[in-house]
Amino acid sequence: MKKLLFKALLFSSAFCQVKLDGQFFNYTAYYLSNFDLMTGKSDVPLFRYNIYSEKYPIFAKIKFKASLLSPALGINSRTSIVEIESDPFLMKNSILIDNKNVNENTSSLVDQSIPPNIVPITFRTLSSINPADYESVISSVITSGRLADGEYRFEISIYSGFSENDLSLTSSDEETIIVEAPSGVNLESPGGSLADTSFNVIYTPYPTFNWNKGYCRNCDTYIRIAEYKDDYHSSMEDALLYERLVPSNQSKEWLKLDDVSTYQYPLSGARLLESNNTYVWQIKVEAPSTSGYDVYTSSIYAFKLKDPSQSNYDVSISIMLDAIKNAISEEEYNSLFENNGPLSTSREIGLIKKNSNTIDQSTAQDILLQIGRQYFLIESIRVEE
Repeated sequence: MKKLLFKALLFSSAFCQVKLDGQFFNYTAYYLSNFDLMTGKSDVPLFRYNIYSEKYPIFAKIKFKASLLSPALGINSRTSIVEIESDPFLMKNSILIDNKNVNENTSSLVDQSIPPNIVPITFRTLSSINPADYESVISSVITSGRLADGEYRFEISIYSGFSENDLSLTSSDEETIIVEAPSGVNLESPGGSLADTSFNVIYTPYPTFNWNKGYCRNCDTYIRIAEYKDDYHSSMEDALLYERLVPSNQSKEWLKLDDVSTYQYPLSGARLLESNNTYVWQIKVEAPSTSGYDVYTSSIYAFKLKDPSQSNYDVSISIMLDAIKNAISEEEYNSLFENNGPLSTSREIGLIKKNSNTIDQSTAQDILLQIGRQYFLIESIRVEE
């Protein structure tokens, strides 16, 4: 009997898959004018990926989904905004994709071959936001011009295989973004209104400036500080525009900081603050959005520097007391450090410990700042001999 033998080479998709290489882009605010909720089209970059494989040709399919959770709009369970899927297409080389071409209006992509190949592709919408929720989103946008506060999730998935009828998930990525309307920038200390500088007094020439900018991810933060001369400047703004102590380079109106909410006056590189003079300061925050940068500028605070010798405390104690005063209530502070309280005669700072571990004064000040902003709650305060 004769036998017919076939020798076949089996390709395993486990060793040849289409993968994603790229990222989603974060913004602080998302403006609806940049989106079409019905087709998924957007004119700003939300994501950009290179889809590639170790071997070609290979079939692939793209799927994109955006969903929303927004108690502010009464959407208390995750709801699909739009879900889009392509038909299977044949890849002969890697392809760059972004949210601008992952939508129903796209009919072709271009790969990275030399010369490039035109890749025919069709996208279709699998689901979109229901009319009632859509009206809620639109109503919010008409009022604010931006996407409503909430948790937005973006997901992209790639399916691939050697047959368009046998595709499996081979790569995916997702990004969850919290959209929250910035509350602006609120200054905390030192200082207050110009009329109250007799009360807004500090005793250290190296004060720590504290502010609250709310939820602001990837924001650029700036500070400026100047001396205010009552007989020379017409306003606090005038003082900040005329000559600044920080930044010392007068060609710059602001000093850029890290993404922080506190700043200590520099020990060097800036003019020393002088006793009995009045100083003003201001913070600016630039928050990235889909329409560029939203700029938030704080009010201006004023404070007066008193001669440290007029205080019962040295500079380091004064800085620490300011931090404690901002962290606890005025009543608690006075009961401890004023009116013959148990710490009213303290003249030095000893070891500072957190959970039995010694920490430095700067770390302690940062913890006190977090307490003052109610990120932590104080259960009790006691004084030990």
